[in-house]
Amino acid sequence: MELEILNETILDEANKILYKLGLHDLLGKYGNPHVSGSYLLNMMTWRDLDIYLESDKISQADFFELGKEISIKLEPLKMNFRNERIGKTPHLPHGLYWGIHTHLFGEQWKIDIWAISSDEVKQKQQSLGELSRQLDDDKRKSILTLKYHLHHHPKYRKEFFSMDIYEAVVHHQVVTVKHFEEWLFQKNGIIL
Repeated sequence: MELEILNETILDEANKILYKLGLHDLLGKYGNPHVSGSYLLNMMTWRDLDIYLESDKISQADFFELGKEISIKLEPLKMNFRNERIGKTPHLPHGLYWGIHTHLFGEQWKIDIWAISSDEVKQKQQSLGELSRQLDDDKRKSILTLKYHLHHHPKYRKEFFSMDIYEAVVHHQVVTVKHFEEWLFQKNGIIL
């Protein structure tokens, strides 16, 4: 499928999840939801939705109540919880997390919801806004192509991430998978 059509198809499904099925309104009961990542950048190549729930005071009990309501609304196959207020994993947000795996509109979806502080939301929005301003049509096409070809790689989201792809294209003029493999090895010693 042509990548622009794929992007539009996935964005349409994401909007149905957020606004027709009511996930956005549900999250609004617990904080201020900010849809982020490839959705916000208009560069979706797989069904993965990233949402930051801005909430400086959400308790773990309330976050589990939110999880219960999500499980009723989206009927997930599974949900994973993390408490990174305690875990403090270096590359992850400092907050509470639900990883939701569900089947909607005939497709598998993964939805990441992080409840984080206002300050952290602001930092993430600024970073994504800066990235968005640096994109042009050619860079956007290169990112879509690389993400499409790399998102099934077993090391993706374990050893390298979408932000690595964005950095490679925007700051280092990487345009092919082979060039990305070389760049990633030089940058982090990761062999794909």
